[in-house]
Amino acid sequence: MPFISENELERALVKAVENPAVAPEFYRLLLASDLLVMGTVEGQEEATEQFTLAPGGKVNLVTGTKDGGTFLPIFSSLLRMQEYARKECKYLSINGRALLELTRGAPIVLNPASEYGKELTPPQVDYLLDPAAAQNRVLPNIGEAEFPTVLAQTLTGVFATRPDVQAAWVMQLTIPERGETHQLVGIELDSSMGGDWPSLMQAIKTAADRSLPPEMVFDLQRVDRRNPTGLANTLLQFAPFYQRRGGPVLN
Repeated sequence: MPFISENELERALVKAVENPAVAPEFYRLLLASDLLVMGTVEGQEEATEQFTLAPGGKVNLVTGTKDGGTFLPIFSSLLRMQEYARKECKYLSINGRALLELTRGAPIVLNPASEYGKELTPPQVDYLLDPAAAQNRVLPNIGEAEFPTVLAQTLTGVFATRPDVQAAWVMQLTIPERGETHQLVGIELDSSMGGDWPSLMQAIKTAADRSLPPEMVFDLQRVDRRNPTGLANTLLQFAPFYQRRGGPVLN
């Protein structure tokens, strides 16, 4: 059956699948929203009203199996849970951050039977819950490749101080014969605002040395929409991860 979003979280999930640049908003809502998980709390098996888990309370959750491993299925709505369970079952509604804290260390799968879902490994859950403690990890994209959130956040901090930066894009490049994978960042400058490319590259290098892990490799390319060269045409197929307000609109 077609996927029809039931709530704001699911709408954000669909947008993130279609446009990885907006994935951070999905992750924000994942932590802020109430999620469903199959299971019960000891002593509250027959509860029909909202209750607070007492300190030391025992939670019994239903897990699933995939490729010989165990995972915890969680759901963004009752319909998504019904698609998976296909029968009546006991379940709990828990704030997303609290649920991930409670089950920390377990692989998570959001909406495992639905068209739109997401797998989260324990390191990725750690990043979501405490980015400052895992700055060298990249927040996972909803699609196949991982969106380099740490890189994008670092560059956005630089761009915010530069009125000549109009927009920026990022894509992952893989060179099979060299066994290399790195990010390519395209940047559009406004020449009427100075457009000082050398000083921008120096500012980016300074920020990268301060905030990015040494193993994170990326290249820079200047983008001219009116005369795109190199891989600029490919970069322009993506939504920009940075857009200065009042700047030109992406065609």
